[in-house]
Formats: sequence, structure tokens, C-alpha cells
Amino acid sequence: MTQPREIGPQPAAGAEIGSLIGGAFGLVFLIINSSSFSTLGRILVLVTGIAAFAVIVFLAIRRLGSKRRAQVSPAGSAESAPRRAVPFGRSYWIIVAVEALALFGGSRLLSGLGHPELGVAWVAFVVGTHFYALGHVFKLNRFHILATVVTLCGIAGFIAFFASIPAFIPIFSGIFSGFVLLAFGLWALVAVDGR
Repeated sequence: MTQPREIGPQPAAGAEIGSLIGGAFGLVFLIINSSSFSTLGRILVLVTGIAAFAVIVFLAIRRLGSKRRAQVSPAGSAESAPRRAVPFGRSYWIIVAVEALALFGGSRLLSGLGHPELGVAWVAFVVGTHFYALGHVFKLNRFHILATVVTLCGIAGFIAFFASIPAFIPIFSGIFSGFVLLAFGLWALVAVDGR
């Protein structure tokens, strides 16, 4: 008689795709917002970001491959364990659509008011707050942490503007947000209790 295999805590359904999406956006934040850095500073930011994203890609591909292999028994029949559905359903797409409208509308408004430099702070704020809704939809408490940190990065950009240090807006709202998204992309691929 075979003993049932003990399965430890698993990442959330769709963690691989979610990590790739979050990591890609994190890398975009770094590429766009490091353009005013010195050559050495930009190289350090980009090399670190690219390395983090490469690890995300490696882990996501490896985990997806493991899942595919686990779904098929050695005899070629499907395993008896139920498949986990990827949670990118209607609610997800509604949240993404509202986010896109807020990003576009807010950025246009800020540019129209003569403050295009606040665009990155607005983007970080909207991206951060949308993770609150995603955390609710996916039932992932860690998204609330991500939401809080990235939203605070956006707010820090607005504070930098009002404190008359606009050069720090891309650092607080762009670079910090980029690294936070990359870090959470890595974290999502690590199985933890309570998710």
C-alpha cells in the first residue's frame, strides 16, 4: 500500500504568470525611471533588475514544468489530484480595465495641469491601490502588503513634488516601486503558509 505523498504549502494559482507580469512591470519601472541616473548608476539599477527578472523567469518556467509533469502519471493518464484553476477571470479583467483608465486619465490630467513629472507618482499610486482589489479577488493577503508599499512609493513621489525636490520623484515612485514589484514577484514563487 502506497503512502499518500505529503504536499507542503503551494504558491497561489497563477503565481507563475502573476510573477512574470509583476516582474516585467517592475523592470519597466526601472528602465524608464533610471534614464536620468549617471551611467554607472543606471547600469547598476538595470543589471540588478534584469538579474532579478531572470530569476523570476527561471523559477516560473521550472515551476510550470513541474506542474505539467505532475499532472500526468508515469502511465500517461491524468493524476487524480484536481487541477488548480488560474484565477484570471472577469473580476481580474475589470480591475485591470479600471486601472488602465485611471492611469491614462490621471496622467493626462497631470500633464494638462502642467505637471507631467508627477506621472510616475500617479502610476505608482494607481498600481499600488489596484493590488488591494486583486488581493481581495485572489484571496491573497500578501497583495495587501504589496499594495501598501507601492501606494506609499507613489505618495512619496507626491511628497517629493510638494517638498520641492522633484528629482526624487522617479527614485521614490519609480525605482523603489520597480524593485518592490520584482521582490514580490520572487516572493510569489516561494511557497509560504497563509499565502
